Amino acid sequence: MKFPTKKAKPATTDKGLSTNTFRREFIEDIPIRIRNSVRGIDMMLINEALTAISEGNAKINGKKPINRIERFIVIASYFKTARTSLNMLFDGTENIEDNYTINFKCTDQSQHTIILPVKQ
Repeated sequence: MKFPTKKAKPATTDKGLSTNTFRREFIEDIPIRIRNSVRGIDMMLINEALTAISEGNAKINGKKPINRIERFIVIASYFKTARTSLNMLFDGTENIEDNYTINFKCTDQSQHTIILPVKQ
């Protein structure tokens, strides 16, 4: 049997490629001591946050995050809110100076709003 001679056209947008890039960026930006403890359940929550961003269910200041810093803030906020005892010990975002409002829906459809920086 012969293989097909026509090559399949590559997809014009590869959603998986950008998700992998964003996940890698997030993991690179967390502290090394935490980065070494990332496990499967942690990756699952990071993937959920990236899915929420791509579907428009996670927003920062009323819009989708447009750069690495905004994505980190949204993913960290999602991760800290949806965290369980099995997750890595991650304190979320620290040293935030600008004002941000993060809105997202978790997979259980509960709506969360986080305002940064947190006033103490």
